[in-house]
Amino acid sequence: MATKSAFQINLNGFTSAAREATVKLVNQSTGKTIERKPFLDGTLLVRDLDPGDYEVEVRHPNLTQPIDRRRIKLFPQPRPTVISIPIPEKLFVDNPIRDIPDANLAPVQQAVTTARDQLGPVMGKSPGEMIKATDWNTLVDSVSDMAGAVLELTNVVSPHGHDHPEIAEKIAEVQENLRRFAEAYGQSLLEIRRELEAQKLQNKTEDVFSGVDLDPDIKQNLRDHLDDLKSAVQETSPVFTGKLTQVARNIQETVQAAAQKNPAVLDKPEVKELLIVAEHYTTAGRQVKGESELISYRAATSKSGGKNFEFIKK
Repeated sequence: MATKSAFQINLNGFTSAAREATVKLVNQSTGKTIERKPFLDGTLLVRDLDPGDYEVEVRHPNLTQPIDRRRIKLFPQPRPTVISIPIPEKLFVDNPIRDIPDANLAPVQQAVTTARDQLGPVMGKSPGEMIKATDWNTLVDSVSDMAGAVLELTNVVSPHGHDHPEIAEKIAEVQENLRRFAEAYGQSLLEIRRELEAQKLQNKTEDVFSGVDLDPDIKQNLRDHLDDLKSAVQETSPVFTGKLTQVARNIQETVQAAAQKNPAVLDKPEVKELLIVAEHYTTAGRQVKGESELISYRAATSKSGGKNFEFIKK
């Protein structure tokens, strides 16, 4: 009788994924295929195999590609050939949660069925008939497999409350993804709004002061402050709004300088609108949080007529 061998496969790493994996063994000589599911701890014992070369493939229902595929030589020895296969947790990030049944008894049934089939050839001994060492080893292995199956059965069907760690982990993962997305989206929105406000101020000041008789140094000083504001759109809220407040004060000072030479400047609608916006930002002052900064921009838009993209038409 040819010596049979066994594989002891250990799926290590991400236990939640290991318990739902499927292990496929393909004998490279005969083409015989065996598919088994591991116990909850990721262990799988497959006995009664012909020695030779095998392809071992591990798959998971949430992945399109195998977790692992390798060729292993099974030697004709009484002890199982041990294979350790890592299950990286990063493979299952952002994958949907599979509807996992409360109790999967398939691995237990497979282990018990294998043990029963192994005991078949050694049954039916007559009184006084000799028991061979191979028969005894088969009996011991089968009893050991049965004991392991019963232990696994108690873990599978025993009540453990209603805690679902895999769902809790997935919820935590989704929350973290949402937090990162919200932060990135909020920061992008804030920077876009800053660019918009800076461009609006620059266009309004150019329209107001382009034809006004002013000292060139005063005009250049205002342009420098506006350029500095536009270059700070990625800064923190206190830094950017501090620069915005300084620009607003500089606009007020520039209007006052223009009014000293020509008081009629103050009667122009575009000058009045610019002064309303400048006064708002001067009063609002430095903002600490992005939320309050956005609220300030909305208020400024409302006071200036509710138009944000009017300058694009020009």
